[in-house]
Amino acid sequence: MALQEHLTGSHSLLDVGSGAGFPGIPLAVSNPDVGTTLIERNHKKCSFLRHVVMTLKLTNVEVLNADVRDIGNELNPFDAISARAVASPDQIWAWCRDLLTEDGRLLLQTAMSYEGDLEDAVVESHRSSGIGWINVIRWERA
Repeated sequence: MALQEHLTGSHSLLDVGSGAGFPGIPLAVSNPDVGTTLIERNHKKCSFLRHVVMTLKLTNVEVLNADVRDIGNELNPFDAISARAVASPDQIWAWCRDLLTEDGRLLLQTAMSYEGDLEDAVVESHRSSGIGWINVIRWERA
């Protein structure tokens, strides 16, 4: 739930590498008006996620069994994208930036604040209310 405050004004969320459903499922439960897409490349994990979605009767959640690197422009852009323990921030940004709306933000949960530079991006690091950091990455405006 540490990402909750960063979802203000969002209508759509993509959770990359959803695994066991964190943080996507809790965010979908607490934000029923936000269309949430969980993307996971492992078939067994997707089966579990579908079971959870059906059990909780979440009508705002879609589960995709795919690799985010392979979906291209198949999805509408998202207001927010979350990722945790998927890849390095520069890799995640490269894979996800074209999936963001113009004002969208990539929310990375990491052990440390991200101090690197990302192409065409502005990074704001915030101490998480839990353990670690939330790195909010947005398109850089000229």
